[in-house]
Amino acid sequence: MLRGILTFVLFLSFLSAGEFSFKAHGSGYLYKFGGHLKRRSAVAKVFILTEFYRWDNGVSLWGGGSELVWLGRDKGLIQLDPQQADYLLTGGIIKGHSGRFYYLFFDHPCYHAIDTLVTKSLYWNKIRIGTKNRNDFFRVPDSGYFYYAEIGFFIRHPDVWWLTTGHDFQYDFKAGVKKVFVRAGRFNLFADITFYTGISMHYALRPMLEVLAGVNIRGTSGNEGEIVVGYRPIDRKTFREAENVLYAGVRTNF
Repeated sequence: MLRGILTFVLFLSFLSAGEFSFKAHGSGYLYKFGGHLKRRSAVAKVFILTEFYRWDNGVSLWGGGSELVWLGRDKGLIQLDPQQADYLLTGGIIKGHSGRFYYLFFDHPCYHAIDTLVTKSLYWNKIRIGTKNRNDFFRVPDSGYFYYAEIGFFIRHPDVWWLTTGHDFQYDFKAGVKKVFVRAGRFNLFADITFYTGISMHYALRPMLEVLAGVNIRGTSGNEGEIVVGYRPIDRKTFREAENVLYAGVRTNF
């Protein structure tokens, strides 16, 4: 009883030290694939993170995303035929210290086929920790570089098979860097490079490298739109691969 009261008092003290924020950050895009990628015509994604509670130099967030992979190339002009739908639920905390930011998140992504029998499920539960130099994942930096690096730990247990299924990853690593090279008023020419690799139970690497460049347009509300061209010279992560394929599209960050 006393322990419960003390826990409740500590929780109230924590709440009184900060404030509820409910500020949203996110990104949405539509990319059209070219080249020899016959199974995928385009991809669209929306991802949102909401600040739930802010205190001192820390913030707690929760959010999620949805991604549709459209197939149907070779079916004529109308190619927006959704065949695969991917989802993500996530939540965690970010803490600033000495000009850097450190974060801890729990992820639950799952990958689905639409209107067809699924013979092999793909989803996982993962804890990831990372660091970045700016408290923003989406928008391009006003000056200098934005960069981050994170490592993920897949939750597995020999007696609970459904915690992670569909691949044999035990860890993964992701890093990215983003920079504006040319500025002209509200228009910015930028580049965005992302590296990812899964690490299997036998320590085999499943790498992906994505290089993206485009024009960023700053909006009146502080948000931004982008026209981009991208390329993945390497994509062997074993799911939703698009190796050696050019794509172009539009993206909005807020």
